[in-house]
Amino acid sequence: MSKHIPKKALLLFIGDALIVSLSYRLSPEIRYGEGAFGPAPGFILTVGMYIFAFYLADLYDFGAGFRSAKSLARVIASVLAASTVLAASYFLVPGLKAGRGIFFINAGLICALIFSWRLGFGWFFAKFIKGHKRLVIAGAGRAGKTVYEAVKGRPDYKVVGFVDDDPQKHGLSYSPRVLGDSSTLGNLLSGREMDAVVIAITHLKGPELLKHALNCKMNGVDVCDMPSFYEELTGKVPVEHVDDFWLVNMPVAGVRRTIYNTKLKRMLDMAFSVSGLLLSLPVSLITALAVKLQSKGPVFYRQKRTGHNGRVFEIIKFRSMKADAEGRAAVWAQENDPRVTRVGRVIRKMRIDEIPQMWNVLRGEMSFIGPRPERPEFIQQLCEEIPFYSLRHAVKPGITGWAQVNYRYGASKEDAMEKLRYELFYIKNLSPLLDMHILLKTLRVILSGFGAR
Repeated sequence: MSKHIPKKALLLFIGDALIVSLSYRLSPEIRYGEGAFGPAPGFILTVGMYIFAFYLADLYDFGAGFRSAKSLARVIASVLAASTVLAASYFLVPGLKAGRGIFFINAGLICALIFSWRLGFGWFFAKFIKGHKRLVIAGAGRAGKTVYEAVKGRPDYKVVGFVDDDPQKHGLSYSPRVLGDSSTLGNLLSGREMDAVVIAITHLKGPELLKHALNCKMNGVDVCDMPSFYEELTGKVPVEHVDDFWLVNMPVAGVRRTIYNTKLKRMLDMAFSVSGLLLSLPVSLITALAVKLQSKGPVFYRQKRTGHNGRVFEIIKFRSMKADAEGRAAVWAQENDPRVTRVGRVIRKMRIDEIPQMWNVLRGEMSFIGPRPERPEFIQQLCEEIPFYSLRHAVKPGITGWAQVNYRYGASKEDAMEKLRYELFYIKNLSPLLDMHILLKTLRVILSGFGAR
C-alpha cells in the first residue's frame, strides 16, 4: 500500500474523518445544548462528501506544505464545495434535512479544525520526526544520476554523495560529489553518516561492492536496488534500467490468478458499465445530437486498437474530430489539434467522448482500469524501439489507468516511454486498493481537465 498511498497521507485522512465526525456531533450541542445532527445516512453522506472534497482539493499533497495561504484557501474552497452539495442533498431528501444554524456551525467547525489539524500535523513531523533520510548512491553512472534526479528537492531525502569503484569517476564534480570507491561505505557506516544505500548499478555488481553493501545492511542501514527504490519513490518502473532477470524475480500482481483478477474485477467492470451507461444516457443523447449538428459524419468513431494478449478490437468513442480527419495514414494527436471540432473540444475536456467505451468493457474487450489501448499501426514500431513495451498487453486495456491520472496525453515515442513506466508499475502492483485509488484520481482529473487534448 505504501507504494501508492503514503502512510502520512493515510494518517492525515484518518484525522480528517475523525474531525468531520466530531464536528457533526458537536454542532447540535453548540446550537441547542443537546440533540443530534440527523439520521445515520446523513452522517455517512456528510463525512464522505467532506473527505471526497478534501481529496479533490489536493489536501493530501505534502509538497505544497500546510502553513501557506494556498493551503488555507484550499481548505476553505473544499469546505464550501462540500457544503453546497450537502445543502442541495438535504433540500432534495427531506429525511436528511438539518437546521441552517447547525449546518453553518458544522461547516465552520470543520473549516477551522481541519486547517488547525494540518498545522499541528506539519509541526509535529518537523519537530519530532526525522526530517530526511540520508542517502548514498552506489554508482555514479546513468542509473545513479536517475536516482539523484528523482530525490533532488524532496524534503524526505538528503543525498550524502555517490560511491563508485571506477577510479575515473572519483572526485568528479557531480552534485553531490563522488566520495570514493565502495569501501567508503564502511567509513560512512562507522561515522553514522547515512541511513540508506541505493545500488544504482544495473550491470554485474563487483564482489567488493556487495561485501560492503551487506555489511551496511547487517548494521541497520537500508539497502535496495535502484529499480525497486525508484519504483516506490515515483510510482513508475524505470524501464531503461531493468532487465529480464529483474522482471522475472519481481512479483507481478497483475498476471496472478487471484479471485480479484479472474472474477471480481470482471464483475465490477460489468456492474459499473451497466450503471454508467444508464446514468449517462441523458448526457449521451445530448452529446450525440451536438456531434451530429456540429459536423457531417457518424456520431460514433470506431478505431482498431490492440488489447489483451495482442488481440485487436474496435474501440468506440463519440466522434470529436472531423469525419475525414485522419485520411489514410495513422498519426499522433496534437495539442490544439485543428482536426478537433468545437463540440469535440468540450467533450474531450470533460472526457464525455469516452462514455461509449463502456460497451467495450461490457463485451470484455476492455476493463474500467488498465493501460490505454494503442493503435496496431504504432504498436509494432513502439515494441521495436521501447524495451518491454509488449508487456503492457499482459492485462486488459482500460478506459482510465495509472498513466492517465499521472501523466498528460501521450503523443510521441517519448510520451509512450514515460507512460509505459507507469503502466508497468500498475501491472506489477495491481490490487483492489490501487484500482480504487485510480478511480478517485480519475474523478479529480475529469474535474480539472488534466491531460485532455
